[in-house]
Amino acid sequence: MDNEPSIFKKYITDSLEKERQAPAEIKPRHPAYVPTRRTVDPKTFILDVLTNGPVPTKNVLRRGAERGLTKRQILYAREQMKVVAFKDLGRRGCWFWSLQNHVR
Repeated sequence: MDNEPSIFKKYITDSLEKERQAPAEIKPRHPAYVPTRRTVDPKTFILDVLTNGPVPTKNVLRRGAERGLTKRQILYAREQMKVVAFKDLGRRGCWFWSLQNHVR
């Protein structure tokens, strides 16, 4: 009985052998989370986008996401900069953001 490996040792040995034999192209089941890094400052981004006048809110958020900014970061920067938000006239009017100097 002393010469026989325990079930636990056999299980560990078998699993290690399988890992060694696995091809390198197999990816792990749960890859590590890699957060996206923002490439620009949120305030600078908003200033650049709104320089030429009012822009629909959806466009601002979409462009920010393309540059690695989250919705929360953009909204916080908007509050800090006191950007004006207004809705276009009409039943289906969309929301726009504008710098204070562009408001009528």
